[in-house]
Amino acid sequence: MYHVPFIEHKFGKTFYRSKGRKSGRLPLVFLHGGPGGRSKPDSPLFELADERKVFLYDQIGGGKSTPIKKRQMTIATFVEELRILLDAWGLDECHLAGGSWGTTLALEYYLRHRGKGIRSLTFQSPMFSAFDWEADAQRLITNMTPEDQKVIHYCHEIGATDAQVYKDVSYRYYARHVNRNRKKLKEMMSNDGANPHGGEVYQTMWGPTEFKPTGTLKSYDRTADLHRIDVPVQFICGEHDEATPQTAQTYCNAIAHAKLSVIQGASHSIAAEKPKPFIRTLRRFLREQD
Repeated sequence: MYHVPFIEHKFGKTFYRSKGRKSGRLPLVFLHGGPGGRSKPDSPLFELADERKVFLYDQIGGGKSTPIKKRQMTIATFVEELRILLDAWGLDECHLAGGSWGTTLALEYYLRHRGKGIRSLTFQSPMFSAFDWEADAQRLITNMTPEDQKVIHYCHEIGATDAQVYKDVSYRYYARHVNRNRKKLKEMMSNDGANPHGGEVYQTMWGPTEFKPTGTLKSYDRTADLHRIDVPVQFICGEHDEATPQTAQTYCNAIAHAKLSVIQGASHSIAAEKPKPFIRTLRRFLREQD
């Protein structure tokens, strides 16, 4: 059965879901993307609850969790929220995983708490450097038509990322590298009534578009600290991921006990596009570390 409550703390209330029973295998805590994203009630991650407890939550400011003030939209806020939740759940030790921005948060938590209580890390489609992210995007954009490339660059120059022509080009890019399931992509890009406040967090910390960070994370880069990780690490990327497998491999090479798995046919939204191979890959890694 699902357990669906709130935890109240100094930032507000955090909504979370957990499934599974306490067993001999360590729990998994998974951090969703964003910033300003939300967890999904039908997440395939809950398939792992047949052998371990699984925790998903809406990071404060997004989803069903309470909104936060602009000054609270910082990495420090989300790291502290995670610490509060782990304490409330009584998790002295767990596997920590995240997708996209969730990898940034997982990395920051690990580094700031010196790995305490973390048995392993799974980074799905990592964002460890805003500079690497933008460089990957620029390379991927060169595969688009010359007309689409002109629209992207021109709209960036004049600050017209809200123009319909820019949104149309963005959709074509997202359909290649963010979510190759067109139906789910349209749902993702529509106004999300289940996440009324998350957009402000995303705009503040990242910016208006996936291509180019302009928010408070625009100078983020933790690549020089990856060597400090001393637990087993798994990277998972989609074949067509905007967080490219090539960049993930360079991160993998910087960590002593790390490996990379590439999910064929997937882009950035791996769990939505290819849930079976994604869960199979994650399950195998977690079992190896228990």
